[in-house]
Amino acid sequence: MLTRLEIDGFKTFEGLEVDLSPFTAVVGNNAAGKSNLFDVIQLLSNLASRDVAEAVKDMRGEPLELFRQTAKGRSTQIRLAAEVLVDPVVRDPWGSEVSITHTRMRYEVTLELRSIKPGVERIQVAREEVLPILRKDDHWADGIAPSKSFRTAYLKYARSKPWLTTDGLTFNIHQDGKQGRNQPRPASAAEATVLYGVTNAAEFPHLFALREEMRFWRLLQLDPVLLRKPAPATATDVLSADGSNLAAVLAQLKVETATSTQPDGVLSDIAAELNNLIAGVTKLDAQLHPASREYRIALTMRDGLPFSSRVVSDGTLRVLALLTLLHDPRHRGLICFEEPENGVHPARLRQLVQCLRDMVTVPGDEIPVDNPAPLSQLLVNSHSPVVLAALVDRERHPVTGSILFADTATVTDPEKKETRRRTRLRLVRQKSQPTLPGVDESPRSFVSDYEVQKVLETVEAED
Repeated sequence: MLTRLEIDGFKTFEGLEVDLSPFTAVVGNNAAGKSNLFDVIQLLSNLASRDVAEAVKDMRGEPLELFRQTAKGRSTQIRLAAEVLVDPVVRDPWGSEVSITHTRMRYEVTLELRSIKPGVERIQVAREEVLPILRKDDHWADGIAPSKSFRTAYLKYARSKPWLTTDGLTFNIHQDGKQGRNQPRPASAAEATVLYGVTNAAEFPHLFALREEMRFWRLLQLDPVLLRKPAPATATDVLSADGSNLAAVLAQLKVETATSTQPDGVLSDIAAELNNLIAGVTKLDAQLHPASREYRIALTMRDGLPFSSRVVSDGTLRVLALLTLLHDPRHRGLICFEEPENGVHPARLRQLVQCLRDMVTVPGDEIPVDNPAPLSQLLVNSHSPVVLAALVDRERHPVTGSILFADTATVTDPEKKETRRRTRLRLVRQKSQPTLPGVDESPRSFVSDYEVQKVLETVEAED
């Protein structure tokens, strides 16, 4: 679970610090930087699972465009920090399972644009650190009001020394667990993060747990064209970012959850919730077509006629994919989802928002301490005032989770004699916002009630 981000030098971000909840909505006009926030999360995830060149290749824009551009020129460094809560048990691809004794971590990485030779530039890792967050410094844990069972199962603080540090031109991996040992690695021209190279849960369990956490951060970019297509029999059964294997995921869920009284398993529940959001759906099915060896989706409407995914609307398919994630017991990690309102009638958005909230881990709930479920988190962004109306109560406070307003602000730098524009993210204040040490409580860090009301009035004007 991603609990805090610090960003400097990436696209429109300069000195940004933001705390995140299990359910966080980012609201703002187009070009305010909402998508750039998701891009940062995707970049961090990529750095944990690929080398730098591959990590930046599929980002929005060219690799050089990731570095902040101002009137004075382009930045040469991107500095990122992420504070996370990792799952208390981690398993590697070879089946080794290790319990984690310290679950609150801070990851810091600096990417630098370097000239290798005239006309040739590379993005390399200049600095990388993984530090424990101590109990006395864990302001996020203090603010989420965790239940006793959540604290026992997930919040563990057993270490005070770092797992990874950078000393000049050397990355130092420090001992971790019984098999771990100190390992220096050169940092003069690193084209991959140290985290990417940690593949052994037994030797470096905490670094591996952090790598797995970040690897499961996903930007869900559902493509209706791909959602419509059948999925090959060899498709993975974990929903892909573009949704191209939705039919395979549904077919697998049907098999795994079917019972004698509910032969379609959770597909019956998904169909019922889909009908609540998009009226008319009575049945959902996904089967392997024997001739083509492809999985296909069929929706039955209230008139009893079945329709394939090829003729279903874009909005219906997007909502179906979200509900599939919600009902998949294997779902874990952070999902970033853009504009959930697309294809959904405004009158049904409040119900959709509640479905999205059901996807996340709720720290205040009681959970089984002996077998806690994998942590789940959702970040959505939207420019719709209707979505904001579904997120707040009558007093303009968040119903649950947190809401961030994204906009741009002007920065005046007298030393550089420069004026710059940057993205800022401000919190919509909770009913009883806790005052925590080390947290900026100045009015400029919060959205005023007046600002929230002005956005909500645009919904009334449209009515």
